[in-house]
Amino acid sequence: MLRNGLTFLLFFILLFSGYAQPKHGILMMSGQLVEGTVTGEDSLYLYYDQHKKSGKTKARKLDLERVFSIYNSNGEERVVYYMDTMVGNYMTIDEMRYYIKGEQDAMEHYHGNWAWYIGVPVTAAAGFVLSGSVLSFAVPFVYLVVAGLPPSKIRKDKIDSPQLASEEAYVLGYERVARNKRAFKSLMAGLVGTAGGFAAGQVILNE
Repeated sequence: MLRNGLTFLLFFILLFSGYAQPKHGILMMSGQLVEGTVTGEDSLYLYYDQHKKSGKTKARKLDLERVFSIYNSNGEERVVYYMDTMVGNYMTIDEMRYYIKGEQDAMEHYHGNWAWYIGVPVTAAAGFVLSGSVLSFAVPFVYLVVAGLPPSKIRKDKIDSPQLASEEAYVLGYERVARNKRAFKSLMAGLVGTAGGFAAGQVILNE
């Protein structure tokens, strides 16, 4: 009974606190919103018309397995996703809603800039020290792995609904996007820092 009450409360929060719902379009399981008018679907694809700023319309298609739901022009939702462990859909529809909300919050609020600020000087120093060794080429990738170890902290003061941070599915969705953002910045920081340190080391070695 208590669990059902909490679930209802969380859905109420999702509905009125910023869960992205387009007036019409396609909500992807990645958390992204695709604007367009759905024209049809089959067992594999969802077909839609993309309306460009120029006024032209281009026919496109999406893998149906990537789509969570479709919104018509009245804002009414039709859920396409379904739970089926045989195809890798392990979450219920409710859990997937939380997962998507976590992804969307991470897209908006998580930056992971520390991976850049720490990575550049650390990998620059390592690149400098190892500038005379082939091991220097491994520095960016070692940093990428190390930077990916700690879990992503959810700032409750930054997200729309702090109550959702206790939902496992929400955390998983948030973590997926946050780790991807952090991985990109870690790799870029590692490459830039190592290249700078390696170049400086080579200058000194060749003097």
